Amino acid sequence: MTTVQAATPEGAPADPIDVLSPFVEVGLFGSYELQLARTVRRLQPDVSDTALLALAVAARAPRFGHVCSMLDLATLEQADFTDDGSPAPPLPWPTADEWAAALDTSAIVATPATATIEPVRPLVWDAGRLYLQRYWHYELAVAEDIHRRSAGGSASGADTADDSNGPASAVLDVLFGPDAVDRPDLQRRAVLRGLRGGVSIIAGGPGTGKTHTVARLLAAASLVAEAQGFDLQVALAAPTGKAAARMGEAVTSEVQALSEAGLIDPALAQVLTSTTPTTVHSLLGWRDRTHFQHDRQRPLPHDLVVVDETSMVALPLMARLLDAVKPDARLVLVGDPFQLASIEAGTVMSDLVGPSGTSGEPDDGGEDDGAGSPRRVLAGRVTVLRHMRRFGEDSAIAALAGAIRVGDVEEALALLTRGSTEVNWVDPEGASALDRVKSEVVAAGVDMVSAARAGAPDRALAAANRVKVLAATRRGPLGVNDWTAMLEAEVSASVPGFSPGRRWHVGRPVMVTANDPINGVFNGDVGVVVARGASMEVALGSSGDVRTLAPSRLDRVETWWAMTIHKSQGSEFDHAVVSLPQAGSPILTRELLYTAVTRARERLTVVGGEESLRAAILRPVARASGLEARLWPSQPSP
Repeated sequence: MTTVQAATPEGAPADPIDVLSPFVEVGLFGSYELQLARTVRRLQPDVSDTALLALAVAARAPRFGHVCSMLDLATLEQADFTDDGSPAPPLPWPTADEWAAALDTSAIVATPATATIEPVRPLVWDAGRLYLQRYWHYELAVAEDIHRRSAGGSASGADTADDSNGPASAVLDVLFGPDAVDRPDLQRRAVLRGLRGGVSIIAGGPGTGKTHTVARLLAAASLVAEAQGFDLQVALAAPTGKAAARMGEAVTSEVQALSEAGLIDPALAQVLTSTTPTTVHSLLGWRDRTHFQHDRQRPLPHDLVVVDETSMVALPLMARLLDAVKPDARLVLVGDPFQLASIEAGTVMSDLVGPSGTSGEPDDGGEDDGAGSPRRVLAGRVTVLRHMRRFGEDSAIAALAGAIRVGDVEEALALLTRGSTEVNWVDPEGASALDRVKSEVVAAGVDMVSAARAGAPDRALAAANRVKVLAATRRGPLGVNDWTAMLEAEVSASVPGFSPGRRWHVGRPVMVTANDPINGVFNGDVGVVVARGASMEVALGSSGDVRTLAPSRLDRVETWWAMTIHKSQGSEFDHAVVSLPQAGSPILTRELLYTAVTRARERLTVVGGEESLRAAILRPVARASGLEARLWPSQPSP
């Protein structure tokens, strides 16, 4: 390492801005890292340059979704590390020996054995991973809580034993039918695991039956509790208001189907549908950024807590949730480990699913690993639903999603070029093909504006949701802003009198950008401004389930001609147009493309060059986290 020495008066400590200046110049570190380094040097004047550099690296990591930092030279040099995602030029990184020497002796670095000893040090160096102190505590707290909740249950043998007698067996036979020994029903197995104590995981992509399974879990848990003579208190939650609302709609539909089929009585159906899902923050009693009403001293009263869209839950929030769920409650975490992770730090769902998510076996997490390792506590508690029931057996969309999920770029490209009516691939360099796609999107926009001007909110919302552009980026060619400008211009040219110049105008599609409990709208809700006599109102919801608000009551909205793929999580569209940037964009990842593709219900159009597709499919998200290693160690415990 060529250490950067600061020129300072003799005897005075170097200013971190000098120590870190080569990294600041390329955009690697910003004001937050510099202010933290200055504060630490002021409190600890003899801290080494290398230790301060490590502090800056660790402080930057959570801003980009990492829980910790891996300090090996290859990782640092190969990462797309600057704020704009471009590769950083050669920088004076320490060697592995220099990192180790500085971190092993620094007064600002703790080991796991000393991390809780006062005074607390800002960094923790644990198994080759460098953490900010609080993120190390979050990760350790989550791992230890999962261990505690799993310790009381058994793994492989418990499924058969629990399902062979007692009220659970009879209830499951009613809800699913008898289980087949040669081909077990994974949804039934997931419900059984949810009925056991502790924690269980239900994982799967869109259309694999997660909500179908959750509805039957709620019914089964209520029936078993009734047979055992106690009232079951249930909480349903999701990380966002929009996700919570979707969870409520989906569970209500499934429960009503159970009632109509005669599998549960109407009274139970009414009880189950009266449980309104809420956000995780609301469930915990959010007070401010770091404080909640419920914690270990004031736990939630619920006996069963089900959390949907767990992939969107960041590590700090998961730590708070686990802290608040009472020790004897059942906790069921539901989500898709293959889609985009939370915006904040962590890959909690992926870490919980562990090897079950990457194996080709239908349910490899369901049996003990055979090593007798007590640390692999989630073995027997993870159920991965892989069969996409939303699509037909020969669905090109399902096949493409599967190829992307496992990183099979050649199979994905073959499916895109096969000429299916479901899947269409458009090279943006091919003007005529791209124009045809734009024409279809514009036609939907024209229908939406025409319906909005006619005061028909159902038709306007149906047209707005019929085909939707999902762009990887906001700016740049084929980004959200590019599509929005094109669509507004083309629709204006096609609909006389339509003028999108004013903020509120009839025909404007909108997306809510912040939760607003007073008005009952949530971040991600969508709508269309429609005419109402001489005035206007915002129609929100979907066709057949519409409510309206005055525009003056909505102050946090953006125009919704197109949306980012990140914002599309949890949404579905009859025809999804996925718009990708050039291959050099660091935002292109496997999870991003998988999330976009699985938003399509009936038709999918991918707009992007071959190199962009290859780059996305071959680049999985690489977030640094130690949680999976704590839950699924590669070697058995001694």
